[in-house]
Amino acid sequence: MTDTSATGLLVIHDLGSDGGGPWAHAFSSWGGAIVAPDLPGHGSAPPPVGGHHEAGDAVFALIDHLSPPPGTEPVVVGVGKNGLVARTLALGGRASALVLVDGLGGPWLDLADRNAAVRDARRAILTTPGALEIPAPGTPDARAQLTPTFGDRAHTVRMLAAVPVPTLVVETPSSVVDDADAVASVIEDHTIVRIDSDDPESVAAEVIEWWVTTRSTASPG
Repeated sequence: MTDTSATGLLVIHDLGSDGGGPWAHAFSSWGGAIVAPDLPGHGSAPPPVGGHHEAGDAVFALIDHLSPPPGTEPVVVGVGKNGLVARTLALGGRASALVLVDGLGGPWLDLADRNAAVRDARRAILTTPGALEIPAPGTPDARAQLTPTFGDRAHTVRMLAAVPVPTLVVETPSSVVDDADAVASVIEDHTIVRIDSDDPESVAAEVIEWWVTTRSTASPG
């Protein structure tokens, strides 16, 4: 058997969710340390400075958790829109493995549609009562729901092709990607699974099974 107890786990929850608490609970049987922080404006964490989310918020919120000695990098799990953050950390050498839960990106848009999505999002923010209000503590930030996903398939594929660590892609009924197999296949060492639920417990069971199998295959004894 392979001892996986020394491997940490970092979970980056999706925007507009209840935070990291449900994920920490779901992964309670993980052998190593678990870090599943509430990102700014989620769970018990205060909103970002100025009250507005930026694409890099999650990276800066997590960077303090990601200074392990070489060879002890955690398994990084990115959920939904924060799959992009998880991919960025993996590309930067901050992960021993990568898990994308509905985190491939998408829906894919051409340039004209992406520009239209930006205009529509700005219009919605300007015309929705209370859209810019800072949420109460513990309340999901409604502003995240007004942020469109700017899905450039070609860019996503190039980014994924450069991922240097084993990767698990978990697709649930919440996925917005129709061609997940083709997109994930550009990762040299990848596994893709589909499950019937997006609840953290169901996802955690798949991740733990995959990681134990991956480690047992990679390490003798």
